[in-house]
Amino acid sequence: MRTITTDYRDAQILDLGSGYEKGPFLVTQMGVAANEPVPKTKMFVLRPDGRWVDFNAYACKGKPKAMDELVFSTMAEVMKTFGKLIGRPQVLELPVDKEGLQAWLDRHAGGNPLQAAHAWAVEYRKRQRDKRR
Repeated sequence: MRTITTDYRDAQILDLGSGYEKGPFLVTQMGVAANEPVPKTKMFVLRPDGRWVDFNAYACKGKPKAMDELVFSTMAEVMKTFGKLIGRPQVLELPVDKEGLQAWLDRHAGGNPLQAAHAWAVEYRKRQRDKRR
């Protein structure tokens, strides 16, 4: 089990754009939090505030809008956030609703999680356009 870090080389930056559209971007890292009493590998997501969170804490909410706070609009925002990260990663512990998570897993069973993320990104861009109107 590998402990997550603040090094951008240890993270995966996913461009959730489609075709000619770049972004939004989701930054993920597989590993364990340094302060975990019982280490368990999780998919952590970097939030724009510089804190890492367990992806499941957002997936279990069952609301696409809940995931909006996990993405970066531009690659420049991603790089700016990584530039501020020093020392041990800050991990924000959020509750994971087991029933909500199971419902999310059931909806995406046999499916590609990346496709689900891209579908969410389409709705995200639509919500952002609607906000500007």
